[in-house]
Amino acid sequence: MIENLRTWSAPYGGETFLLLTLLAIASYGLLIFYKARLSESQLRRCIRLAALIALPLSFIAMEMGANNWGIAVLSFVWCIVVGITCKNEMTRRLR
Repeated sequence: MIENLRTWSAPYGGETFLLLTLLAIASYGLLIFYKARLSESQLRRCIRLAALIALPLSFIAMEMGANNWGIAVLSFVWCIVVGITCKNEMTRRLR
């Protein structure tokens, strides 16, 4: 099964893409689990941290060539999903 994933992910960045996908899913799962326990300032910090990770990562991936465009897209999508999740949690607390 791992070989099938490696073959599938080769045009998108290869094993690096698979590793970043795993990290993105794990970090989002942890955010979902802990978001109720985080303060509003910590949720805002999560949004900033996601942007600080995603923007340079996507820039580097785009500079590395067309083979790594999946890494750039993955980092942008991860940043947007984390931001929306944190914003929704902050909005829910205001009600």
